[in-house]
Amino acid sequence: MKPLALAVVVAYLITTVILGVVAGRRGKGDTNDYVAGERAFGPLVMYFVIGATIFSAYALLGTPQRVVAKGADAFYVLAYGAVGLVPLFFFGARVRRVGAREGFVTQAELIAARFESRRVSVLMGLSSAVAFVPYLVIQLKGAGLVMHAVTGWPPLWGSAIVYAAVLIYVIAGGVRGVGWTNVVQGVAMLIVVWVLGLWIPTQMFGSVAAMFDRVVVEAPEYLTLPGPDAKTSMARYSSEILVSILGFSMWPHVFMKCFTARSARLVQRSVVWYPTFLFFLVPLLFLGFAAVLGGGPGDDSVLLWLVDRLAGHPLHPLLFAFVGFAILAASMSTGDALLHAGGSILVRDVLLPLEDSPAGRGLVRAARAARLLPPPPSPGARLREDEAGQTRAIRLLIVAMAVLAWGVLALTEGTSIVDLLLLAYAIPIQFLPLVALGLYWRKASRAGAEAGLSAGLAVVVLLFLLGVFAPSLAAALNPLKLEIGVLGLAANLGVMVLVSLLGTPVRRDTLQRFELD
Repeated sequence: MKPLALAVVVAYLITTVILGVVAGRRGKGDTNDYVAGERAFGPLVMYFVIGATIFSAYALLGTPQRVVAKGADAFYVLAYGAVGLVPLFFFGARVRRVGAREGFVTQAELIAARFESRRVSVLMGLSSAVAFVPYLVIQLKGAGLVMHAVTGWPPLWGSAIVYAAVLIYVIAGGVRGVGWTNVVQGVAMLIVVWVLGLWIPTQMFGSVAAMFDRVVVEAPEYLTLPGPDAKTSMARYSSEILVSILGFSMWPHVFMKCFTARSARLVQRSVVWYPTFLFFLVPLLFLGFAAVLGGGPGDDSVLLWLVDRLAGHPLHPLLFAFVGFAILAASMSTGDALLHAGGSILVRDVLLPLEDSPAGRGLVRAARAARLLPPPPSPGARLREDEAGQTRAIRLLIVAMAVLAWGVLALTEGTSIVDLLLLAYAIPIQFLPLVALGLYWRKASRAGAEAGLSAGLAVVVLLFLLGVFAPSLAAALNPLKLEIGVLGLAANLGVMVLVSLLGTPVRRDTLQRFELD
């Protein structure tokens, strides 16, 4: 056990809980406040809520690990990060305007209304929740690694303790709690990572420049593709970049931040400011190359391994404490957004649309009978009309998602967190045709959206299952080893365009609602 690091971690957890709970008390407490913060986030919170939400435990642990395992392949993060939010610059302002006018607070609410389809809402909601699970596992894994290094406890229990704190402030504070804790977490990450990225190479090799001089001489294959042992082909590398660029702004928890902004213009400004957060990745790449020269492990523990290389230094205890602090900040700043968005999506995009069916109404009645939901505000009132019931359901589902992800963590201990993230990206990229064509193409129809989304998700599920249970067949179907999300997107887009062209025109009043007429 490391006493100083433990003290820093405990103080940090207590601080975030207090900040998140207090921030949540500033609003009205209704569903609009809990999910969208009454659309009142200003520039500071928007900058950090986007930056810190995107850069997760994957960034701190996965970036150095990727350098050690695959060399220059790790530069794909800079490639997609530089332009990944550009689509949001163009459609984000419209999303904010339409969302405020129509009362939308989730991605699928807006898209389902554009296509007048409950099926689209439920498909997007359920698939979003599925994509969130591996992404949440990444955050839990990072938290578990830190707690194990600090206390010696099993990573599973360490992650449970950290995310108990996250659950407290997300449940109590809603999106305001998420936003203001992200400000603190984002500042902490930026400062600590730059200190580490410059100080460790200087201590080990004299300077960052001297370190790269040695890399050029001793391990030049780490600076070019296909990398050490030719692990990354150009086709595979290109598909990794493509799936990440196209899926970046489609993540529901990122997309939903458009609804929280104070104005449509602020959404665009946030996109313009966002690339400055990418400087956060540069020192992590430095640390990866330091680990290459030092013979570090090619797994998720490489950052902590680097810190332990300086165990004899007088500042080592303080250094270790702040490394743990930074990893927890990265993990929690994304995990809280995923949990909050996941619970909101399952209620607003799945449960409410299903309530219009007999089975859905029966589900709501059963939940109320089991006291999972409060009684209706008036006899016969639907959940859609019950703000308190919706908020309570969101909170319960947030807890359920955290428990599910924690259970999955035990089954994926040998999986790279970068591979988990690339797998998760295969789903939100399927929302791109619905968002882009729905907001900019008048002929995009309900039938086209339903058919395209179903086709894209079916391809992703099929290729994933084949990769697990019939890898030889999967390799035959995908000889270039392209990301399955890209293949699903191609099927999705083709089917949606074809069916829309053959279908009936969209109603004019619908086009007017979404600024298409």
